[in-house]
Amino acid sequence: MQKTCNLKTLFDIGSERKASGEHTLLLEIGRECCCYAFLHRPTKTIDRIFVSATDEFQLDNQVKELLQSLKGNTFNDVVVCSAFPQALLFPHKYFTSDYTALDVIYEQPAQKYFHDLLPEWQMVNAYSLPDSVYASLEESFSSVRYVHCYTPAIRVPNDVVADAQLSVHFSEQYIRVLLKKDMHVHLAQTYAYKTPLDVIYYLLKICYEFGLSQQEVVIILSGLVEKDSNLFTDVQQYFTQILFAGQPEIGLPSSPHPHYFFTSIYNLAACVS
Repeated sequence: MQKTCNLKTLFDIGSERKASGEHTLLLEIGRECCCYAFLHRPTKTIDRIFVSATDEFQLDNQVKELLQSLKGNTFNDVVVCSAFPQALLFPHKYFTSDYTALDVIYEQPAQKYFHDLLPEWQMVNAYSLPDSVYASLEESFSSVRYVHCYTPAIRVPNDVVADAQLSVHFSEQYIRVLLKKDMHVHLAQTYAYKTPLDVIYYLLKICYEFGLSQQEVVIILSGLVEKDSNLFTDVQQYFTQILFAGQPEIGLPSSPHPHYFFTSIYNLAACVS
């Protein structure tokens, strides 16, 4: 008998009503976290956000449990966002659809491969999902569109005017870093961390490698970082221009939590709304 893997709920915000046929399901799946949102596209509002912690070693069963919990809802569209770190950005002219580079760098068996076109940046984002996760998604929905979390982060503009921007999105164990400099995307990468000093090390190393000034680069924070946390205090000690991701131009469910906790899902909503 298969053991039930109870999902650890981190946030459950918004209406408890079932989604209607006018809703788009936004589903983000990663190593340590899965979340979904019900996007009502006619009014550009998000009616519900659910976030759960996952265990990488029980991910298959936990994804199945999450999908089972969505039974009974009706969606006119399903968009799945991979938050797995297996992704590479290529200049468009050098991209080939054999995905050899992903295999060489990540050495991940049993993967389903995808790519997102970024014509405005003349780039391609190539990435993969575990075969087992892909199979569960295809069994659960009649039609699914796939995207990688780097893609909405790159596409969705912000109000920051700076030649160099480092966007840093936090989960409990990983940071996703996006570097835009001189109107180009120079880096999109995921790093594991255990302490605030790990985060500082990565950010300082990126600044060194790309010739960024700690006084001039703008750090844009989002995800699970509190303004009164040791982590935020440590970042302030090394960088002078620090912002939190701005309020999205989309209706949000009422919540006591800062809007920037959910920037990743808002970016995804902005790309499909």
